[in-house]
Amino acid sequence: MDLSELNPTPTAGKSPPDRPHPTEGLHGDAAWKLTTQIAGEVAGALTPALDSVRQMQASGRIDRAGLQSLVTQIEQARCASMLGQQIARLAHGGIQQQPEALNLSHTLQAVLAQHQGDPSAPAMAVKQTLTPAVAMVDATLLSALLGTLLDWSLRHACTPVDIRLDTKAWPAHARLVCRYGHTPPDRVPANPSADRGAGRTAALDCLSWQLLAQLARTMALHVERTDTASDTTLTLEFPQTVNDSLEGAASIGHDGHCAPVDDSRPLAGAQVLVIAVRREVLNQIRQTLLPMGVGFDSVGSVGAAREFCQQGLPQAIIYESLLYDSAFDSLRNDIKLQCPELAWIEIVEQGDAFEISSFGGMSMARVGRDAIASSLPSAMMFELARGL
Repeated sequence: MDLSELNPTPTAGKSPPDRPHPTEGLHGDAAWKLTTQIAGEVAGALTPALDSVRQMQASGRIDRAGLQSLVTQIEQARCASMLGQQIARLAHGGIQQQPEALNLSHTLQAVLAQHQGDPSAPAMAVKQTLTPAVAMVDATLLSALLGTLLDWSLRHACTPVDIRLDTKAWPAHARLVCRYGHTPPDRVPANPSADRGAGRTAALDCLSWQLLAQLARTMALHVERTDTASDTTLTLEFPQTVNDSLEGAASIGHDGHCAPVDDSRPLAGAQVLVIAVRREVLNQIRQTLLPMGVGFDSVGSVGAAREFCQQGLPQAIIYESLLYDSAFDSLRNDIKLQCPELAWIEIVEQGDAFEISSFGGMSMARVGRDAIASSLPSAMMFELARGL
């Protein structure tokens, strides 16, 4: 998850009066407790790492198991530090959001597909029951929220995580419910003590939860969490839900964009690699692809793309035209030998061009940078369907 692409709000601007201030709940004692928690989680990972280093130093030997344990402890400390930085950035306020109509179920499916493709992610099963729902939200914050929800729940779950998306009748809010068991039934005491309950809640209130809560607060979502001796249920409500009673809702397609798109397209779960040097181009592509249910990965160079593809090929590669050189040509030729049907889409620098791969004998599709939002979905549908 990367929140660096969020832009600060201009100092002259003010938050909407009906939106809670993003730093609400992080003043005084709350801010002090959070600072203490960040320091505690970082120290909790670094202390055993330091002990391991000292043991290795004393013995003069490093075995594979000890080295792997050390790497894991350092990664945990790094993760805690990064979570703290992200929480601090959101709590500082001044985030300039760009709400757009996004299909929540498609975005959630894309996040789940990314998780399934991550070898370092927990292997716990996720059950999903998703009803189509469209809400006005910032694409970057929504992806961060759903990714953090998945990380938090899978970290504590001892049962499959059950995720449901539906819409309340009144008020007409999209509602995301995440439920999982955190303690096996045979380990739940018959009479849970207050101390044990407090310890369980403290474990669930880790930094991943703090980031999740801060993201929801920044997006002005309603949050409700219930913890029992064995289970946890989290409900997120989206006040800015688009429904048939709202003006303009009829013109919004099922994928959250104004252009209607046939839901029978074979894009759900498709894996796409984006090679982009410039952050603004990557953001344009990301905001277009994620609501379509596409699994999204990105790299910033041809060399990084080659390393990525060595671990497994995507179904499509989108790249900036300025990256085309002999190294790129070599990469493309190598991939064509392994997977001739892989789709290639070039983002040309200017204009609103849209050319499919068969046009004029071309071997790849082209989309102008000015036409990414309007034409990239069509290019993706054609190129992926052509390879089936």
